[in-house]
Amino acid sequence: MELVFPEEQAVRLLRAAEEQDVAAGGVFSAGPGGVQVWSEPWNGEGGTSGSSVLLGSIEWTANAPTRAYITIHRCLVTRAGRARGVAAADLLRRVLALAGLGGETVPADLAGADPR
Repeated sequence: MELVFPEEQAVRLLRAAEEQDVAAGGVFSAGPGGVQVWSEPWNGEGGTSGSSVLLGSIEWTANAPTRAYITIHRCLVTRAGRARGVAAADLLRRVLALAGLGGETVPADLAGADPR
């Protein structure tokens, strides 16, 4: 399953994730290829993850299907995330909510998401 969003929504999502970065008291770690979701802010020495564990990630490709769009192509929940009851749909909704996206935008059935 793939979800396609205009670039302006992707930029809004990235900015919101950066504002709630794990190193600054949030639970997100954003990069050009997606957003990681952590269990809690990083609390280790020297800015390391400490007791925080990676729950999963949302991955996308920029400029796909055409310029000025992103395509979300993978929603990955880690073992640690599954052990905490996180499902792929929950993870995706949480990340998309950063940009005010969700509701009808998020498909109820993510059977095509990577189950790892």
